[in-house]
Amino acid sequence: MAKMTYNYMDYDDAVKEVHRLNSHLQTQTSKADEHRLLRHPTIDIDAEQRSGHLAPDELYIPIHLVDMNIRREQARYVSYISSSRRVAIFKSLNDVTFDSTVLEEDFTDKARYTGWQTSVFRIIDSMQLHGYGVAEVSLDVTKPGHFAVTDVNFEDLGLPEDARDIQACEMIAHRHYFTDLQLRRMADSDDFNKEQMQNLDFESLSENYSLMEVQKVLFKKDNLVYVGWACIDRCNDWIRKPRPLFLGKKEEGEDLFETQYPYVIFSYNINEDTTIALMKGRAELDEYAQESATSLLSSFVTAHRRASGLYFAKDSNDPNNTNVQTSIFFTPNALIDANIKQFQLSPPDSSIMGAIQTILGQNMQETSQVNYAAMNRKDSRKTATEVQAATTEAQSLSASQVALFSIALKKVYAQCWNIYRSRILEGLIQPTIPPNFFTDHEYSVRAAGDTDVIERQEKINKMMQAWPVVQQTGAASLFLKRFVSMLFPEDGQAYVQAIQDDNTKTQLLTQLQTILQALIVDPETGKLTEEAQPHEQQLTQIMQQVQQVLNPGGQQQQQPAG
Repeated sequence: MAKMTYNYMDYDDAVKEVHRLNSHLQTQTSKADEHRLLRHPTIDIDAEQRSGHLAPDELYIPIHLVDMNIRREQARYVSYISSSRRVAIFKSLNDVTFDSTVLEEDFTDKARYTGWQTSVFRIIDSMQLHGYGVAEVSLDVTKPGHFAVTDVNFEDLGLPEDARDIQACEMIAHRHYFTDLQLRRMADSDDFNKEQMQNLDFESLSENYSLMEVQKVLFKKDNLVYVGWACIDRCNDWIRKPRPLFLGKKEEGEDLFETQYPYVIFSYNINEDTTIALMKGRAELDEYAQESATSLLSSFVTAHRRASGLYFAKDSNDPNNTNVQTSIFFTPNALIDANIKQFQLSPPDSSIMGAIQTILGQNMQETSQVNYAAMNRKDSRKTATEVQAATTEAQSLSASQVALFSIALKKVYAQCWNIYRSRILEGLIQPTIPPNFFTDHEYSVRAAGDTDVIERQEKINKMMQAWPVVQQTGAASLFLKRFVSMLFPEDGQAYVQAIQDDNTKTQLLTQLQTILQALIVDPETGKLTEEAQPHEQQLTQIMQQVQQVLNPGGQQQQQPAG
């Protein structure tokens, strides 16, 4: 049977699919809440004790393993983003020898607008916690490049449950939350249906809530992306009727509409099952290890608390022991009319702490932190070779994980570049670099961190290992200049200039030393000339000082003959 086709321009047809997507959003919301609670487990011990879930003397000590792993891994991604001097690398498809450095610097200035890090870091955090993060590229004329990259909450992007490629989806929904003030401004616009906007009655909301849920609905029709606004809980028609998605691109004055959704999925890991909803982040991967370690530690501390207390019982041989009494608390210095015996519980064996370390160590290896696991193993068999091997393996695993991140980042910056370039060509942005960079070349765009961070770090490590050998050769000066430039991108030029000045000074002193030697030494006798002999002591001191500058810490060369 052929699948029924729907006309999503018609609200009655579209709302059926929006309801299905909204059901997925509810599932995503529940999952997001569970993940966040795992990351930051909160428990009211007093309330749990009153309800009987915890004994009066029992403690609950959470181990924040999920959050710890996220924070430990975030350093890789933050370094990838922040340590690169540019955001993207442009390679001309027309001329492979073309130097695009000026263009890269210009685009970096436009992409690193005020506050750009906040959205990117949120995307990274969502990707690590939930399994994927979502970035949205939008038109924003207040930004220097007329584009903006914003993060989308994990639970606010509705996709079909079996979706594998966001661009292959017929419809997606992006849930937004607006205040009364924002909706009133929208209602004043001619773009929105004023009759439907009146249905968004804030007075019916609970006093504890100030946001109204509204859906931005995107679907594909005739090879174009259409976007409309709806509120399926309160309205019976479009708040704003669907129209082709426009992100600011123009050609010869005509608007160019989008053929792709402006969203990019950042996957935490890649595996053979490409279903987006089944991607797993640290919350699901670390859940059982965190619960196990928390349970063991809580039990260990509670048992020690109980073992440190004093317990009393009536002596069974006491003839006055006729009543069974419980819950009696003894007051110091009180007179007790009975035979009492005192005892303590046995403290738990400390091996339980080893079990906790085993769980955490295994988790570190599963998260590619093999170097951390090796350093924290409680035995004497650790060697420098083992630690070095573990560190090398961790670095390679880190690079492969960050490389996956760069694939999604490339898609984001490619969309940003298309908006920026179109606005430049249409004269909507005044270029700060020669126009031929935008008109004469087509470019392939990739994330700069691959070169500026990963490849640079690998090259720095190799150069550090090779320096003891190169230092003794004629290539030492050039090698050192390039090494310093890579090691300190921001201050490297100043260091290179200082090295260059020192080399120039050394060359001049060497030449002057040679000329002076020829002028004051008689080539036949090898002794000072008659004119130079009265100044023998002064000349000797000068030659020694020059030699010390040219060869600090080295052996002195032969001084002028007396």
